[in-house]
Amino acid sequence: MKKRLLILIAGSSLALAGGCGSTSGPAPDSGVSEPVAPSEPVSTNKADYPVFPDADAGADPSVPAEQGGKGFTGKGWETNTDFDLIGDPHAVKGGVFRNFVIDFPGTIRLYGPEANTYFNGSVTALAYESLLGVHPTTLDYIPNLATHWQVSPDKMTYRFRINPNARFSDGTPVTADDVVATYDLALDKTLEDPMESMTFAKLKRPVAESKYIVRVEAKELNWRNFLYFSGMPIFPAHILKDVNGEKYNKEYNYKLLPGSGPYTILEGDVKKGQSITVRRRKDYWGEKARANIGSNNFDELRFVVVRDENLALEMFKKGELDEYGNPGNPLRARQWAEDLNFDNVQRGLIQKRAVFNANPQGTQGFAFNSLKPPLNDIRVRKALTLLLDRPQIIEKLKFGLYKPLNSYFADSPYENPSNPKNDYDPQQALKLLSDAGWNARDGQGRLVKNGVPLQLELLYDSKASEPELTIYQEDLRKVGININLRLVTFETQFQLISNRNFQIASLAWGGLIFPNPETQWLSSLADQNNNNNVTGFKNQRVDQICAAYDKMFNVPERIKAMRDIDKIVADDYQYALEWYDPAIRIAYWNKFGAPQGYFPRTADALSELTTWWIDPAKDAALQKAMRNSSAKLEVGSDEDHYWDEYGKTHPFAQQ
Repeated sequence: MKKRLLILIAGSSLALAGGCGSTSGPAPDSGVSEPVAPSEPVSTNKADYPVFPDADAGADPSVPAEQGGKGFTGKGWETNTDFDLIGDPHAVKGGVFRNFVIDFPGTIRLYGPEANTYFNGSVTALAYESLLGVHPTTLDYIPNLATHWQVSPDKMTYRFRINPNARFSDGTPVTADDVVATYDLALDKTLEDPMESMTFAKLKRPVAESKYIVRVEAKELNWRNFLYFSGMPIFPAHILKDVNGEKYNKEYNYKLLPGSGPYTILEGDVKKGQSITVRRRKDYWGEKARANIGSNNFDELRFVVVRDENLALEMFKKGELDEYGNPGNPLRARQWAEDLNFDNVQRGLIQKRAVFNANPQGTQGFAFNSLKPPLNDIRVRKALTLLLDRPQIIEKLKFGLYKPLNSYFADSPYENPSNPKNDYDPQQALKLLSDAGWNARDGQGRLVKNGVPLQLELLYDSKASEPELTIYQEDLRKVGININLRLVTFETQFQLISNRNFQIASLAWGGLIFPNPETQWLSSLADQNNNNNVTGFKNQRVDQICAAYDKMFNVPERIKAMRDIDKIVADDYQYALEWYDPAIRIAYWNKFGAPQGYFPRTADALSELTTWWIDPAKDAALQKAMRNSSAKLEVGSDEDHYWDEYGKTHPFAQQ
């Protein structure tokens, strides 16, 4: 899997239709139901929720059991029927989730140019499903579109048995042919998605052994082949037979192929430049499966464009948005420490939570285009890194809540503790620049080389970043470097970095539970557009480790390999790494139910899209308190360490 760029989505919200100060029920004929508390006791025993409800009820009677049809026993196959619930069975359906995006997405495709965003990876992806899932608590494989699977002794051949009940949103059954067609699309050169091509080219074209059984063979040994193939979102073959990569990029830029997932996006729900609405399927085939119990609760997910984060925060305070803070645009330290101490917070109408879980930390910092001068000189990149005064920024602007980021795998077993710490050091930075030839000054005091001043441009897409950026700009000016801070829209920034038309860009990437270094650092991607290696990094040793890493089925070996890569990349200064928040910080109106720990163990804030719900009793209490300025609701603890405590007695088996 590939890291997703975190520069699109901003502030999630979970809410009923209408602001907190108004009637919260759905509008007449809106298609949105009002959440109703269950009238009977709710079981929390996972055994009461079948993994395969109504097993094989939708099977084609012409397909025999031995070919995956009705009566398939699974003998000789692997499955998982012992996994715990992910959602909370007390959750109720209904209501509207309201959110904002800082800019309208360049596409809602999952593949192709500009598709690699957090919005697509977290929101659009709700319309699709893969053959298997990964349980967020244990990291074990669990059934999804496939009920069973096989891995050959040499780990080179995989077979999957598709659930005969699975259906796309247009009512057609999911079959083995759909898996083959999806693979063909991912490998289509006209798709212009080199990372997908690189990932799935390691596998031969799948074979549909029957309507419900698909087989795929690997071309080379790679422990991630099974992970990625089983996690590939499946598209319908009956549509793809007339759609190649080029047509998909053009015609499906803002409409979806039918998917089998719990949500869908209709063409009329995409209002370009304004909003996107995502609708829960009332006919979702997997509604009663254990993996989905207590999940996919909101009838609608509404995302409106709000191009100013400060305005969005004010909208949240007024009740026009119902939750603030997410991976793409986190609740900032100043907002947490200063802006969220007003009356409604003190009265408990709005809750603050810093949630500590095992969600993988991503990468945040200034990406250097190392293919073009002057940033093709490591001494210049390192000097620019040493001129970033992280201690001052963390203390003054981050209120001491954040930690310096010194790794591309921070707070994980893959972090190399020997990475450079890059303390603020202007004198060492000036020496590096002098060694690189920037050892003279012009009449304005600027550093020059061959008579040309050292002038740079830094792209950013959020005005909220300007306080730290201006500190950096001023510190560079003091040593004789001019840097132009260029504010652009998300879409513009994405296009510029995808085509490497930039010098420096302020970027953030999501983390991966199972690191995939090749999509970020492989040399073969450095001279291609539309991939994650935006800095143009090339290193023969990293290429060698990536090749060896693919064949490491032993987890401790993989950890050592990733630590080696972490050190090599950190020593090459492709990014001036910034800082990270060890917690997920959110603020929300006090009307939601959530599972223990608020988010799944390895998930980020956007998992609230699927695991939170509107609690009718809490919502009624909130509405009553809104009408009485002296009323108070319970104020919970600012911090939640449920998953920290859980991890002390339940370490990941994979680590």
